[in-house]
Amino acid sequence: MRLGVRRAATCALTLTCIGLLAGASQSATPHARGPLTSVTEVWQKAEHAYDENPSNPLADRVWGVYQGPQDQVSGPFLSSHGTRQALLSKIGLRPRTKWYGAFVADDRIRSTVQSYIATSQAGDPDKLVQIAVFRMKPWEQEACERRSTPAEKRSYRRWINQLAAGIAGTPMLVVMQPDGPFLWCTPDKGAKSKLLTWATQKLSALSRTSVYIDAGAADWCENGAGADPERCAQILERTGIEYARGFALDSTHYTGPADNIEHGARIAAALQRDGYGVKHFIIDTAKSGRPTMWEDMVPATKKDLKDNARVCKTQVQTRCVTLGIPPTVRTADPKWLLSSDDRALARRYVDGFVWFGRPWLYNQADPFVLKRALTMARSTPYPGPLITVP
Repeated sequence: MRLGVRRAATCALTLTCIGLLAGASQSATPHARGPLTSVTEVWQKAEHAYDENPSNPLADRVWGVYQGPQDQVSGPFLSSHGTRQALLSKIGLRPRTKWYGAFVADDRIRSTVQSYIATSQAGDPDKLVQIAVFRMKPWEQEACERRSTPAEKRSYRRWINQLAAGIAGTPMLVVMQPDGPFLWCTPDKGAKSKLLTWATQKLSALSRTSVYIDAGAADWCENGAGADPERCAQILERTGIEYARGFALDSTHYTGPADNIEHGARIAAALQRDGYGVKHFIIDTAKSGRPTMWEDMVPATKKDLKDNARVCKTQVQTRCVTLGIPPTVRTADPKWLLSSDDRALARRYVDGFVWFGRPWLYNQADPFVLKRALTMARSTPYPGPLITVP
């Protein structure tokens, strides 16, 4: 089912019609219970909260989709045609989380995020916008080797203050500091914890912002120490979980929704036991179409890290990455093939399956790799989105 080039391009640019844009391979997509079919998604129609989670801030609103120069996927998608555009629509038409860090200057983050919000909302101030705050410096491996300098700490506070001013009253989902478990290796845990707690409190105080602090993944709470949910909970307790809506899982790993639902429920239970109330969480599903533990993942080449995992080239290949469940609030839908126990946990605790991972980028960072994106679009077990035809 393929649209003509001109009609497909019009749909992609406007995001405002009814019909099906699909790659040639979509109708043949295998699934454990037969092929899934395209349906209206959360960026087209608001999805209701579950009765078990009525306060879900991601529910009952449409999610914005950014199409512009701040996103690495948008340009290749909007300039493509025919089958290529149909395949890229599986990424380009769906809500994705924009990562911001020190690469955006302190005096530019306010205007930059305001521009991102305006384009994402496209005139509807009630649409949900998504960002990841990856601003701590140093972070990841560098954070294991040196402390933040006084100048870096001052800059961090300026940047967060300007970000908050830019967000203002926007309905906003914030993933706070992806790769959270790197906190444990830092020589200045106290200082970084204090800054992260302050930032979480600052952003959570905004009228329509929901902060989810990164807590690793179902196979990772601390480098070299596995995935003890108690250890994951301790990350959150050090970084302001009392102010946040909850936490985020699987930002850079490939574990999959089932393992993360169970893992997240254990973290939530630990937090509740420790006096933090009922906390909810989100799970990245952008790269979990073939759930794989980190230790089992195969890099794309012998020279690559597992951050740049090999892409699934077929519907049955394993130990590889492909697109997972599309963004949604309806995390317990039977079509996701979760167990009854996992569905019950999802209804209570999981605010959304969110695409805050970026497997179509080299090392999940930069740049956009067209071949990766197209291969994942062909091998994903999930169909492309339903869009309009003028």
